[in-house]
Amino acid sequence: MKLELEALDPLFFRDGRPFALGEESYASGIFPPLPSTLRGALRSMWISQQLSAPNADKDGLALASVKVSLTYFGLGIAGNPVFPVPLDLFFTEKEGLAQPMELIQPDFTSSCPPQVTHLFKADADGKTESVTGYLLELEVMQNYLNGVSDAGFATKRLSDFVKKEHKIGIGRNNATHRTKDGLLFRLVANRFVEDETIGKLSLLLDVEGFDDPQTTLSDVAVTPLGGERRSVTAAPTLFNLPAKPTISGEVFKVVLLTPGLFDSWFPAHLLDDFPGLNLVAAAVGKPVSVGGWDVLNQQPKPMRRAVPAGSVFLFEATSKEQVKEIIEEYHGKSICQPTDDLDGFGICLIAQPFNTQNLK
Repeated sequence: MKLELEALDPLFFRDGRPFALGEESYASGIFPPLPSTLRGALRSMWISQQLSAPNADKDGLALASVKVSLTYFGLGIAGNPVFPVPLDLFFTEKEGLAQPMELIQPDFTSSCPPQVTHLFKADADGKTESVTGYLLELEVMQNYLNGVSDAGFATKRLSDFVKKEHKIGIGRNNATHRTKDGLLFRLVANRFVEDETIGKLSLLLDVEGFDDPQTTLSDVAVTPLGGERRSVTAAPTLFNLPAKPTISGEVFKVVLLTPGLFDSWFPAHLLDDFPGLNLVAAAVGKPVSVGGWDVLNQQPKPMRRAVPAGSVFLFEATSKEQVKEIIEEYHGKSICQPTDDLDGFGICLIAQPFNTQNLK
């Protein structure tokens, strides 16, 4: 079931940094939110709707809501999906067309793990800029997946669709409604703004578990999301993801659309699942801290470090048949291991590399 979430209020999503009452005054946030935040909100929305039924059991509903899983999460503009720019692209000048990095075999000693035999290098003279915080539209992302670079890739800047709003608040005594000492705080919320020519930003989801007759979701629902329980509308929608590319050889790329939770800094379990598969190169951003609240056990989840969205891994397979098997298994799906895939972590796309001549 595909859903579009539109914000009615500015939204705030916490990151993994501490925010203890009386100790920290600034609550830092992230955007886009973690996919687990969206899944938790959908589970809570479904539970609240089911509680209206006679003899509803809240604990039983919480357990039943585990079947709700997130198979896709991303941003949309005017209802059309947009994607984080892969980190093997770069800007030669700020806000220009994104260009592909060159794949090189270094003739110097680096700090890369031994299995990484090649590096992505920005082949440009002068200053370069990171693509973090930029987006690709569907057609442009399809060209990237097909290995068609031409003059470069047109991007959209996320900050053009999300404006930061600073807020100062204070904790109050619920009985007396008087303020409490030491509870002054500030945060920065995200207000979705509309571009007059393109449209407004929204959150796009693909959810499994609502199609069951016993887990019916109303056509349009209002649900709280993120910090301070700000409101969003959730309505059924339709959207398409990029088609599977045609890989010409044994080398392919894995591009993360959502943060990936792995036992290592890359999806190392693929090397065990597909014998002979090798990691050749990687373009990886700064890790993302992932925590949360365990509803069933009523305790915080352990803090973990995730590989950020946009990260790229270049693999070399043993045959074209192995590449086809990986495309069928993972394109548009989670590459994480069980449990983490239910939260929508590690959703990825498979791509054709631009140039693999330096692999020879």
